[in-house]
Amino acid sequence: MQPRDDPGLSDFDPWGYEIFDQDFAETGDVVIWSRSPLAPRIGELFNVETLCILRELSVVQIHTFRGGWTATCRAEEP
Repeated sequence: MQPRDDPGLSDFDPWGYEIFDQDFAETGDVVIWSRSPLAPRIGELFNVETLCILRELSVVQIHTFRGGWTATCRAEEP
């Protein structure tokens, strides 16, 4: 993983991404897939709208593969 130059908020890279939330109601997980060369880190937060509610999700697991990554994200407990 490459170090971050700017610890502030940033948009997704122009390489694209896809969000899979079809199992959110059962598992509480959302998976983000991207071809970006810079993968997120465990604990980073994403705002994702799922089930018509905007949720703050934390990265709990990362899988990298040739050409990209997937991040499993979960809602933070209150």
